[in-house]
Amino acid sequence: MMKLGKYNKIKLILRFENLAIIISFVLILISFFSGFYGLPYINIQKPLSVVASPISPFYGVYNTLNEDVGMRLREEDILRFVLRFSEDLTTPQARKLAKTINEECDQYDLDPFLILAVIQVESNFSPKAVSNKGAIGLMQVTPSTAGYLAGKLGISIRGNKSLHDPFINVRLGIYYLSLLQDRFKNIEHALLAYNFGPGKFEESKEQVILASSYAKRVLKFKKQLNNERFILETS
Repeated sequence: MMKLGKYNKIKLILRFENLAIIISFVLILISFFSGFYGLPYINIQKPLSVVASPISPFYGVYNTLNEDVGMRLREEDILRFVLRFSEDLTTPQARKLAKTINEECDQYDLDPFLILAVIQVESNFSPKAVSNKGAIGLMQVTPSTAGYLAGKLGISIRGNKSLHDPFINVRLGIYYLSLLQDRFKNIEHALLAYNFGPGKFEESKEQVILASSYAKRVLKFKKQLNNERFILETS
């Protein structure tokens, strides 16, 4: 059997990796245009068996493309659940909402499925929802909290009407939850502060933790979404 020299082995590895990159790029293009033109969704989340090596000249491009397609595939997962749970949003609105949730969660390093779970528990995916305490919309943001958050984000809001706008509402809600996560360093505590208000939560932390099932319900629903996505990916 012919033995390959060290240099020839490296050349062969590079050729094989570059072929894998080309195949990945083609699959990414297929996935992108299938969604863009409304064709059947193609799931390419299952990684190729060969991953580009840092010594490959296309390594940076490969990683950038993988990040882009990862964002797009995650958006499709979010959209699937929004369409299932929301009865008030049209398909274009649901797609815009999925994109907004995905981008905002990426910016603030939050799990989009956590946000979907908060929306389910807070409003059952109804932009029209109003609580007996005056919280409004998908993520049940109060007008006073909305005014504070909008000022920090530089968003112009027009009273309660803006909080019924699902896209404004989730931007404010996601940002608010990210602030609470940074403050309390614990997602369960952040969720309880989101539900009760940070001041009340800090005043009666132990009692709130013992008495409230809010965080457990949110995290349970998030786990359900993750399990369903796993089943879809492996089926």
